[in-house]
Amino acid sequence: MNAGGWVRLCAVGDIPVVGARGFDLRGSGADDVFLVHMHDAVHGYRNSCPHWPGATLPWRKDAYLDATGSAIVCHGHGARFDIATGRCITGPCIGRQLTAIPVKITRDDSVWALLPEHAGNG
Repeated sequence: MNAGGWVRLCAVGDIPVVGARGFDLRGSGADDVFLVHMHDAVHGYRNSCPHWPGATLPWRKDAYLDATGSAIVCHGHGARFDIATGRCITGPCIGRQLTAIPVKITRDDSVWALLPEHAGNG
């Protein structure tokens, strides 16, 4: 169910603490968006590297973070992104950033993302 483009993706507990999870919203076999759970915050981004638009970030399902869990990484280009801002901190797209998606957590610990292209589809 969605309203005004808000789509329920999962429960907070479905994302590993200091971890990430991707979501294939179109049923294409590739994740369109992903969430990162870092401490008490959840951040959402489109799964597309700004260095090469359309290039997905992980080398395997849900592998959006580096080995230390301290940055989002594009495994194709080696770019590293700040988790809280999506800004590229090293790599070929330095200074650019991932496309953020607004997220909210409801009282039942559901994570919702604002995806305008889904408005009215539920």
